[in-house]
Amino acid sequence: MDNRPNPSSLAALTSNSRCSRYERGGSRCHRPTRRADGWCGTCAGFRRPQKPADPVVPCPTAPSTREPVTAATDRLPLTSDEAHDPQLGVTRSAIERYCATHGGDRATAEAEIRSLLENLIATGTHQRVEGGAWRLLAQEGFSLLLSADANRVLGYSTAHRDRTYGQVKAGVPSRSRSRSGHRRDKRWVLALQDDLPVRFTTLVLRRFARDVLGTEFTRSTGKKVVEAAYSRSTHVQPDPPSNHAGRRRATDEAGLRWHFAYEPGERPAVIHLSWEPGCGPQAAAQDGGS
Repeated sequence: MDNRPNPSSLAALTSNSRCSRYERGGSRCHRPTRRADGWCGTCAGFRRPQKPADPVVPCPTAPSTREPVTAATDRLPLTSDEAHDPQLGVTRSAIERYCATHGGDRATAEAEIRSLLENLIATGTHQRVEGGAWRLLAQEGFSLLLSADANRVLGYSTAHRDRTYGQVKAGVPSRSRSRSGHRRDKRWVLALQDDLPVRFTTLVLRRFARDVLGTEFTRSTGKKVVEAAYSRSTHVQPDPPSNHAGRRRATDEAGLRWHFAYEPGERPAVIHLSWEPGCGPQAAAQDGGS
């Protein structure tokens, strides 16, 4: 995700700038940062100590899912670089929706909406809504609504309670699950990993089982899946951060990306798996169908 400053976003950062985001547990991060969005990129990156108490309502400017939407047959009249052009407007409604969802100030919200727009122009799905408006979608669950002439961002919406696009892409886990329910669901999963120097989230084990082993992660297959995941992870586990807090990513020879999270006094955890472009089951399916 592009984090460069733009004319209507944040003031120039100095070498003394400090991250003002929060870890999942609510502790404040003060690591140095030079990123335009103010995030160090190492902590969890939340702008609030806790997740919102109530679900964020859908953006009122976004069209209803029942309105006719079609794949765009014409090309979006924008290039990625133009996302940061001050001549392209971002409406107050879109900015306020972003702030309501993720926290932060208006300048930061606009800067991150523009960065998201840049990514969606290049990699998102482009649709036309009845009336001519453009809807740009990310497969990770983010959406922008643009005017028919693509000169204004009218709306922002997301399926995520308080994670930004940058956090989701970085593999930051959601805070929206019930902690008690989370523990009940994971008790037997954690028991499988008691003797390991690294732990894996349930979602990671499910994806590893599906994408790598071609099976499901269940109580009956759990031991085999954990052993296989651990064995493969030992070939790519990176060195931890100097302060033993933060995140590291490593890619194995098959193109599988392993996202490690570190906290002082805790075992490192694999919190996310993803594939390099052109790798994994999806690439194999495409090759088989060509």
